[in-house]
Amino acid sequence: MITIKEINSPAEVKEFVKFPWRIYRDDAYWVAPLIRDQINFFNPEKNPFYQHSRVQLIMAYENGRPVGRLSVHENTLHVKRHEEPVGFFGFFECVNDYTVAKAMFDYAKKWLKEKNYCIMRGPANFTINGEYALLVDGFDQSPMIMMTYNPPYYSKLLEQYGFISAQDMYAFSKSCIEPLPANVLSMASEVEKNYPDLVVRKADLSDLKNEIKIVHQIYAQAWDKNWGATPMSEDEILKLADDLKHILDPDIAFIMEYRGQPIGFSLSIPNANEALKSANGRLFPLGLLKILWKKRQIKTFRVLVMGVLEEHRHLGFDTVFYKKTWEQTKKKGYQWAEMSLINESNIPMRRVLEWLGAKIYKTYRMYDSHL
Repeated sequence: MITIKEINSPAEVKEFVKFPWRIYRDDAYWVAPLIRDQINFFNPEKNPFYQHSRVQLIMAYENGRPVGRLSVHENTLHVKRHEEPVGFFGFFECVNDYTVAKAMFDYAKKWLKEKNYCIMRGPANFTINGEYALLVDGFDQSPMIMMTYNPPYYSKLLEQYGFISAQDMYAFSKSCIEPLPANVLSMASEVEKNYPDLVVRKADLSDLKNEIKIVHQIYAQAWDKNWGATPMSEDEILKLADDLKHILDPDIAFIMEYRGQPIGFSLSIPNANEALKSANGRLFPLGLLKILWKKRQIKTFRVLVMGVLEEHRHLGFDTVFYKKTWEQTKKKGYQWAEMSLINESNIPMRRVLEWLGAKIYKTYRMYDSHL
């Protein structure tokens, strides 16, 4: 018999956080999150997401033994932006048993219907600006930083319940050892020659607060028309910046200015998962030392976001970002990059990445279930 329990107390949250170790204990590709960071993530006093949206964590038990977990939550900023009655689920982990998954999804459906939502979408942890979507193809490598990973059978559990695809998303890979195509470099050089007022500078981490304000303004406009794009509150983007500042590499984070005004940015981040994997979720007694040692050997990075304001697109400005990024990564010894997540509906971006010589190597999927 499956029992669903709402998770609220600190002890229960800790059990919720530690449950994935049961699912992935024999999985060589899984990267354990830091337990301390995960516990803080579910603390309403430390995560600004709770300032605008309600969350309920649940766990499934069979004969007193935990067999699954799930978050069911709102995202009021998404609803306001897209004007669609969508609620979300996330942090889905489950043994390979449909009855367990069904019990959790039934609870989530009831919770959302009581709040007048008509669609349940996920997995979202909690928003598109964090870990998002289910891995459905490409299970033979560990995930990049801020990317999801899950067993192959998860998609079967969702689809058996009646979830349908809302949007596929892709991760592209590109070797940093190989040069960019000659036509890309040629266009970047032409842009730099023809637009002397165009400046691409490294992000100033000593003035991170003001840099984040610039990024926040550009992000809200440049990605506004993307599927699922959701604005972040000021507190949310400051929290994200605080989380990332310890791993940011200023040599691969750029802000673009034209005639003195910021018009775009490119944020690539070293793949900290290479270092985190050795810690198995724990900083002490040896986890921190392992992370610090491995951090110096990171060879991969993720292009998290890259773009310019709409009125400056189609001028080739983005090629300068590609050129600068590849110049720096070659100097620093990075070997390959992931560009993600790219919506299947974002045809222009997909064509650009193919033009760069990047290839899809992982596919993720967001699912919908009508309530």
